[in-house]
Parts: sequence; C-alpha cells; structure tokens
Amino acid sequence: MQPPIFYASPEACHDKVITLDAIESHHAVIVMRLKPPAQVVVVDGLGKAFRGEILSIRPKTKVTVGVHSEVRNFGEPTARLTLAAGLSTNYKFDTVIQKGTELGVKRFVPIISEKSKVKIDDPRRAASKQRRLEKVAMAAIKQCRRAYRPDISLPTTFADYLAETDTESPNLLFLPSKTGLSLDQALPESDSVKRVSILVGPESGFSDDELEAAMQAGFVCVSLGDRILRTETAGPAACALVMHLLGELR
Repeated sequence: MQPPIFYASPEACHDKVITLDAIESHHAVIVMRLKPPAQVVVVDGLGKAFRGEILSIRPKTKVTVGVHSEVRNFGEPTARLTLAAGLSTNYKFDTVIQKGTELGVKRFVPIISEKSKVKIDDPRRAASKQRRLEKVAMAAIKQCRRAYRPDISLPTTFADYLAETDTESPNLLFLPSKTGLSLDQALPESDSVKRVSILVGPESGFSDDELEAAMQAGFVCVSLGDRILRTETAGPAACALVMHLLGELR
C-alpha cells in the first residue's frame, strides 16, 4: 500500500524534519490512526514531495516527519493545462475543481459570461468562494497523489480572460456541437505541446458574440459531440480528452 499524503507549507519543508500543522496532524493521528514509524509523503503544493516517516506525535497531536528523500514534480503532468470554465450555480464548480485537479489542471479560471446564472459583485464573497475552492483542490491533490496545488483565479469576466490569452499556445473552446474540429485536428502536433488552455461555457453556454470574440482571440472550436453535457461534466471531460491526447493518461 502506498504511504498516505499530507500537506505542509513550503516554509515548513526546508529542513530534514517537517512538522505538520494542526489540521494535517489531526487527520494523521485521529482519522488515520498513524503512529511512528509510519511511512508518509508530505507535499508542499509547489511540486515537491518529501518521503519520510513519522518521528513523533507531540501534545495537541503535532506530528513531526523525518525526511528520507525529496522528489520534484511528484505526480505532475508534463503539460501545463489551464481550465477556464463558466461559473456555475450551487456547488457545481467544486466538482470542476475536484475532477480537474485529479486530471492534472495547473490553473482554474472561473468565468462570468453573459449567460452565467452566477454573478459575484462583492469582493469578499468572491474571496470566500476562492478559499473554499482552494480547500477542494487541496483535498484532491492528496487524493490523486500530486504535489502541485493548482492556481485558482478570482472570478473574471469573459472579456478580461480573453485579453490575457496566450496566443503562442493552443487555445481550445469546447462546444456541444459537431460543427467544431475533432481534438486531434485541433492539436495535430500534440507531442510538442507544453501548454494548453481549455474554455467551456456555463449552464446556458456562451452567446454568439462571445463565441465570435473567442475565435478572434485565437481559440479553436472543438466538438464534444451531439450530447449536451452538464457544466460540471464538460470541463473535466475536455481535460481528460486533452490529457489523453498528450499522453498523460496512458
């Protein structure tokens, strides 16, 4: 059985002994009932993993881990994948973050579009939502055994996202229609691709004006077939297709 994974901030991972914070220590001792010298992996959220063993459990369940070795880019894909997705209602975007993180997404951008049913005008509300999504991503990186905590942007408008588009890398707009290209047509030289941006819409999709603006900004329309996918399904499905084509899921 593979050793369990815990998180420690980069500041705590500069020595041969790492002390887990109260939350991670509680999970190790109370939930998983680990004791010295249990083997564990500690990730720093920036791509590094530290293999080691539990040395001691201090009062108030502070766990110290002795480091045996360090691994860089632990569980990380070669390609850097950005998923920009229409902000959805309720907790659907939590699912997008969870599944996208498991599939290797490096950056998430919640998009507020013309047809979005969610509007976030209060900066405090936006920051609160971002913190919740970061917790979802943190749980997902430990579950899927990767070491990089994805960047999660504050909700941004469709126009502002297009303005920051990197035209040097492939930009793919996935649509529930056969009018777009197939994925292998959109990424004909997938072996050399290092960065990909994926754009999917909210529940009601993008407006015609937004689709036109995206294509003018360099996005290529890719078909997801005839079936209409839920918004919390479309983003992860697109990520899985791209990652498979890039050889990351083989």
